[in-house]
Amino acid sequence: MEYRKKLGQNFLVDQSVINEVVKAAQINKRDTIVEVGAGTGVLTRPLAEKARKVIAVEIDKDLIPELQTNLKGLPTKSSLASGGENVEIVNEDVLKLEIGNWKLADFKVIGSIPYQITSPLIHQLLKLKNRPKSITIVVQKEVAEKIVAKPPSATYLSNFVANFGQAEIIRVIKPNAFLPQPKVDSALLHITLDSTPHVPDAGRFERFLHHGFVQPRKMLNKRFPKELLQKIGIDPQRRPQTLGFEEWVKLFKAVKEKAR
Repeated sequence: MEYRKKLGQNFLVDQSVINEVVKAAQINKRDTIVEVGAGTGVLTRPLAEKARKVIAVEIDKDLIPELQTNLKGLPTKSSLASGGENVEIVNEDVLKLEIGNWKLADFKVIGSIPYQITSPLIHQLLKLKNRPKSITIVVQKEVAEKIVAKPPSATYLSNFVANFGQAEIIRVIKPNAFLPQPKVDSALLHITLDSTPHVPDAGRFERFLHHGFVQPRKMLNKRFPKELLQKIGIDPQRRPQTLGFEEWVKLFKAVKEKAR
């Protein structure tokens, strides 16, 4: 098999990790799975055995023949327009797909994804009007830690994700679980999404968090009025990463009220 560096291809080959990904996603026969980075199908087949349907998204057209071969015995279809098949293969860039237009019910996103698309993919999925029930993905360990971070080491990303649900690292995955081996550790990340975001104006809250974390080592009074911080009981000399999610929500509401 030829690996394409520009696509960030590191194929999961450790069966125990594959089993754990499937287990963490808690799949049942009502679920539709959108699998990101189907590759050669090592995850696709066990997912299809448990789910109502799997939509296997793979950007690399050269992998599609091998993917189809490895899914023999499962009914497959290469067109999303046709329904009823247990597995559909979509040869596209997931970041360019209009998943929100697919009108999927009870769907989950699962995959061992190229590390470079982690943040854009999560942003894209969480901004959907019809969000998935959960996201279970293998990502770079360092990025996963940023997503689950808590004060005093919270991040923009951990607070952005917290507005939509709860993130947890299921396990750390060593490089030898992949072929070719990446140079860093990976992690199995699971995000359980709530039916609605905690802050309904999620777009405005996202921009607010960007503003708050643009200088993460600076004191909060460099980004927000000192008097406003004191009024809501937040020390102006604290740093952004020391605030918990509820404090960011409290500050967001205060800034929004002041702007009226």
